[in-house]
Amino acid sequence: MIRLPKHCIAGTVVLILVLINARAIAQCPQNIGFEDGTFNNWQCYAGSINSSGLITLSPTAPLNNRHVMYANSVPQELDYYGRFPVNCPNGSKYSIRLGNSSTGAQAESVSYTFTVPATASDYSIIYNYAVVFENPNHQPIQQPRFTAKVFDATGNTYVGCGSFEFVASGGLPGFKQSLVKSEVYYKPWSPITIKLLGYAGKTITLEFTNNDCTPGGHFGYAYIDVNENCASPITGNTYCVGTGDSLELVAPFGFREYHWYNSNFTTLLGTSNTLILTPPPAIGTEFALEIVPYPGLGCLDTLRTIIKYSGTPFKLSLQDTVTSCSGTPIDLTLPAVTAGSSPGLTFSYFTDLSQLEYLATPSYVTSSGTYYIKGVNSEGCNAIKPITTIINPQINLNLKSSIVVCSPQTVDITSPLLVAGSASDLTYSYWADYDATVPIANPTAINISGTYYVKGYSTSLGCSTVKSILITVGDTPDFNVVNQVSCDKADLTANPVTVLNTPNTLFSYWKDAAATLALDAPQAVAQSGQYYIKATHISTCSTIKPITVTVNPLPVFTIDPAPIVTYPLTTDITSLVKPSGSFTFSYWKNAAATIPVPDATKVDTSGTYYIKAVTVDGCPLVQSINVVIRGIVTSPPNAFSPNGDGINDTWYIPFLKDYYQCKVEVFNRQGQLVYTTVGYSTPWDGRFKGKLLPVGTYYYMINLGMGKDYPSFSGNVSLIY
Repeated sequence: MIRLPKHCIAGTVVLILVLINARAIAQCPQNIGFEDGTFNNWQCYAGSINSSGLITLSPTAPLNNRHVMYANSVPQELDYYGRFPVNCPNGSKYSIRLGNSSTGAQAESVSYTFTVPATASDYSIIYNYAVVFENPNHQPIQQPRFTAKVFDATGNTYVGCGSFEFVASGGLPGFKQSLVKSEVYYKPWSPITIKLLGYAGKTITLEFTNNDCTPGGHFGYAYIDVNENCASPITGNTYCVGTGDSLELVAPFGFREYHWYNSNFTTLLGTSNTLILTPPPAIGTEFALEIVPYPGLGCLDTLRTIIKYSGTPFKLSLQDTVTSCSGTPIDLTLPAVTAGSSPGLTFSYFTDLSQLEYLATPSYVTSSGTYYIKGVNSEGCNAIKPITTIINPQINLNLKSSIVVCSPQTVDITSPLLVAGSASDLTYSYWADYDATVPIANPTAINISGTYYVKGYSTSLGCSTVKSILITVGDTPDFNVVNQVSCDKADLTANPVTVLNTPNTLFSYWKDAAATLALDAPQAVAQSGQYYIKATHISTCSTIKPITVTVNPLPVFTIDPAPIVTYPLTTDITSLVKPSGSFTFSYWKNAAATIPVPDATKVDTSGTYYIKAVTVDGCPLVQSINVVIRGIVTSPPNAFSPNGDGINDTWYIPFLKDYYQCKVEVFNRQGQLVYTTVGYSTPWDGRFKGKLLPVGTYYYMINLGMGKDYPSFSGNVSLIY
């Protein structure tokens, strides 16, 4: 049964309950420390808090993000706000969290009910806690809060010194301000001892409760871990054969003050959580310890312990120093570290000799330093010894990250040049994989692109490191060059100037063999000489080859204007050419020089003609000439009769046949164009859009197409039937 105070119990709490390591003296209740990784034997509750501070809770299965189980991990998960481990640094395997960093006036609780063994008159439970609160500076009753209580079900009352509560406040003892959010305060792991003296045979319930602030806008949470030794909280009171010439009593840490006395309180023996007795006192000697808690965290209590003796031989043997290489953590839990110790010991790991700070992850030590290992046997005999860890510095392997060669070249990965600047005591091996399990068959002549690995071993440190090198064996371009002979200009970018046999290759063009002077216009080289074509593969491998370019000149000649003659006179266009060299001439009707002029000496038709000159090197040049042959211009007929009788059926104008660019237009009286043509090869038949026009007078305009020397003329023609 959960019993809650009437005031506000707020906050989000993470509880990690781990019981003291079991001893033969007293057996703790099963899974009270969550060591089987479940909530077995625990009861979970969830609910809310109202504005008056009244918490309403109902039993529930563990809720996601409100009752959270954590398994200890390596490396450890850290709290977001406090950056301390979410698992208690006492070696606990599991921990739980109540609540979360969300808001909403939520409340969570867990409880565990058990019966104190009838023979356990001195029974104690120690739990560790870490608390995180958002401090909204509300009234105390409104603040986030975490409460731990112990209920004596047999006596129907709470155990006064077993209960405490944390209320969010900037002045809580031991709390630090979060670097993540200034409104958040946290307290790292600390212990609480519940001393159940005189509760043998009674039923006890542990209750842990938390909730948000009553307005619902702020959170708080805590971590708790209960040790798994339910005997007297003072350890080290058993003296075994071989434990040495002193005895160390150890009290639970985390209290404000410790006062060690002899049995009758006449002598103050020490004020630390540990008391070293040299030589060991007589068997049966009793000591008293007065522990003073922090305000509000328990009651002033007196613990007693009696020195016992066990004939069981005890030996704690440790390596003096454990060394590891950079990046490789040290595992202090390995059997080799404590080889030679008595069998059956249980080990604890600390960062200090006073055993105030557990080593969070003894199986994953990443820092050099001195740590402490405590060994305890089943009789309670114990000893603690230092051990030094040394994490050697990173090995200086300065390996070139990449190298490119061009086939058929190979790479010698063993070359000292590739590791220049590395530590002088390194020895090297060469591998095809990072784990150094597949050796390179021929590291002195690598001819395949890929990532390879060099392992450097330091003889002085006894450590090794592996680094990678990217090797690219690029394709050397293979291509052929065809020397060029061109007229006027040479295009080095055209096929088949280069014949490429290697794909993924680009060409560039240069004036020099070193490829430092770029050829500005490789598609129009106007000067004969030797140039260079460079082929570059995508791997950056390249080949450069020379090309000889011969640029022959085009023929140079002029053409006199053709005289204008009147038909039937003709024009001799062969006489108009004035060559400046030894060329071969030919005469053509078209610019492509495919239709020859039948007789270039007697051209009788007006038009544009073409004269082609070819040099002795075969370089051609074609130029045009306009020839004008005037026809005998007479007036067109002034009438015709397209009646189909075969006589004057068309408007035939004989002289227009010599003017192939002439334009003839005919209009009706309304000015509508009824006939037009360029060239008069087909005379007008008196039709418009396929139909004969009516009898009447029509008007024409004729332009001979010969320029200003041949003005247009007009007139009329009668259409009769």
